[in-house]
Amino acid sequence: MINIRYFAVMNIEARKYHLIERLMKCDENELRKIEIFLEQESALSASLDRSLNQVQEGKVISHDQVRKKYEKWL
Repeated sequence: MINIRYFAVMNIEARKYHLIERLMKCDENELRKIEIFLEQESALSASLDRSLNQVQEGKVISHDQVRKKYEKWL
């Protein structure tokens, strides 16, 4: 019997190795772009987590409420 999980893990490991190989060939400019991307992705993820927590805590305002509040500027 073929163990599907084994192949899935190997696929992930192979992909990681492939990425490591590509990173090792990056020049300074490419590496900096990757670092910036990862920093921005991390900040975005943290912001989304905070937003989801606010929704769960009921700290939200409906679109209609916002439109009413700022109607004179719209």
